Amino acid sequence: MGAGTDPVYLRVLEDLRAQIRDGVLEPGARVPSRNGIIARYGVGETAAKHALQVLAAEGLIEARPGSGSYVRRAPAVSRLEHDRPHFPGSPFGLVGTAVMAWEHQTERVRPPRPVARRLGLAENHLVNRTRYLLTADGSPVQLATSYEPAEVTSGTAVAFPEEGPFAGRGVVERMRAIGVTVDQLTEDVSARPCPSVEAEALDIPAGAPVLVVTREHRAGQRAVETSEIVISADRFTLRYRIPVAQAAQSAPAGEGPLAATAAAPAGAGLPG
Repeated sequence: MGAGTDPVYLRVLEDLRAQIRDGVLEPGARVPSRNGIIARYGVGETAAKHALQVLAAEGLIEARPGSGSYVRRAPAVSRLEHDRPHFPGSPFGLVGTAVMAWEHQTERVRPPRPVARRLGLAENHLVNRTRYLLTADGSPVQLATSYEPAEVTSGTAVAFPEEGPFAGRGVVERMRAIGVTVDQLTEDVSARPCPSVEAEALDIPAGAPVLVVTREHRAGQRAVETSEIVISADRFTLRYRIPVAQAAQSAPAGEGPLAATAAAPAGAGLPG
């Protein structure tokens, strides 16, 4: 598409985006104001405003009230390991961090409709909802909200995840204690903008991208727990370790790596 047929603001947007990514405008540098863009690029106020809005939505700049817009400093990226099943609410955790802590609160509530569908519950059924905030060295790392059908654990020693003799043991062990065998764990990973309430808890800008891990613990055909884990996408990456069965090394010649990998046990790498 020729420049003459592009929306006017794209010319401004692409130039400012290139300056930021090439380091011409360094982290912390002030970007041209709306009036500055109008004068420099010969565009109207709407185009200038739109270009700044898109740069902010992409996380490249941040507005400071009364001061202007500045190139956002990219945060240092840390890795969250998946092999942390003993952390309540989430298997993800940082390695080598001095102090890690969970804040948590459990309430008995009516579940949101998507949660009720995942758990196979009628709308009038109750769940135990536990909200977690993980911090590392005092800084927020992730939010996790876990839902368990109240009818599954009510009246047992594991009715509340953080109370009783099995407090903090994780879903699999707690369910096993009441005769429920979890035989499958699924996780769906997606991304979305962060709403203001979550952004405040995670200390990130509203609208910043977050990773969302939706988990289900299943016992046969029934989901006995589902949770949603929210992690800042530009501060953390997720690492999954998937063991490969030793038998796969002796796969017949010609079957190739895909056939060998298929020999790994079902569920490998997931909390048991």
